[in-house]
Amino acid sequence: MTGMDQDYFFAILFGLPLLLLVIALIAGHLYRDGYDELLDWKPTRSAEREAELEHGDIHQMLAAQNRHRRRRGAPERTLEEATGHSWASLASGDLYGEPSCPPER
Repeated sequence: MTGMDQDYFFAILFGLPLLLLVIALIAGHLYRDGYDELLDWKPTRSAEREAELEHGDIHQMLAAQNRHRRRRGAPERTLEEATGHSWASLASGDLYGEPSCPPER
């Protein structure tokens, strides 16, 4: 390969991607409607839908916990009891908390 061929090779290899990047940056800077519109980005789910799913997950976990508590003969817990226990554990610095019932044997 001659010196001229190498120069042409490096110009194509590095120059073309650099040119495309510069053009994209300039176009993005000149576009005033916002990046969401430019990229045609829309969230897959709304914040309300995410809250509904989180609420459903919490109730499923509480139902599963109560199912296990019924099998052991322990009383069921309400959502307020479960969250109150969690907040109390965090406030006291006991991150793991003491189990409310002894483990099964």
